[in-house]
Amino acid sequence: MSPIKLIGFDLDDCLFDSTGLSEKARIKGLEAMINLGLNIDKKQAVRILTEIVKEYGSNSSKHYNYFIRRLNQMEDGIEYISYNDGYKFIAAAVMAYHEEKVNSITLYDDVKESLNKLKELSIKIAIITDGIPIKQYEKILRLKIDKLIDLVVISDEIGIKKPNPELFNYCLKKFGVNGRETIYVGDRIDKDIIPANLNNIYSVYLHRGGKYDTYDPDLNLHRDLQPNYEISNLNELFNIIEEINIKEKIE
Repeated sequence: MSPIKLIGFDLDDCLFDSTGLSEKARIKGLEAMINLGLNIDKKQAVRILTEIVKEYGSNSSKHYNYFIRRLNQMEDGIEYISYNDGYKFIAAAVMAYHEEKVNSITLYDDVKESLNKLKELSIKIAIITDGIPIKQYEKILRLKIDKLIDLVVISDEIGIKKPNPELFNYCLKKFGVNGRETIYVGDRIDKDIIPANLNNIYSVYLHRGGKYDTYDPDLNLHRDLQPNYEISNLNELFNIIEEINIKEKIE
């Protein structure tokens, strides 16, 4: 029996380009407002919305509301937007935003094949993710990977949020395995690698080139901050599994 019995994955920006999809969808929302008659240059609109996302966080549901309010505080030639027109613009933006997210969500190219191969190896697969359960499950269903996943652990369901290592320990207990029988793949040092390391799980840092892909192996970081392995494609995971299995047999 293979020493590696379980592999866990982060979801957003690990299995699909969540950040890129959200950015594209926000711009689609702005374009819908402009097409409906909002008198603003697209580049200026993007700059203002980017500011708002940075200030209020990417998970806020009120980005377009704040956008309209901010336009009404500006004094550089933008016409005042009435209450009714404001909500009409917001509605158009929200519709376009969600349409883009539904139509364009897609797995990274290496995901489906890798998950199927793990199934062939009889290795259990889990997703450990922060977020609102209905939103996270919607992503999993739209990505059509629900039948390949043995367990989905969502922080808001459990009441424990990353980077609390207990969220990862919860997953280990569910499968009745220990850290040395488990690999966890994520794209963030703070929320993925550190809690995996603290549970003695083999940690794999996946370079996707996203906003959190900032790890520099040349930095002299504390051992808890360092991933056991680094990859840029999930296909590399199988060499790691083989290496760990050989190592565990020797030990």
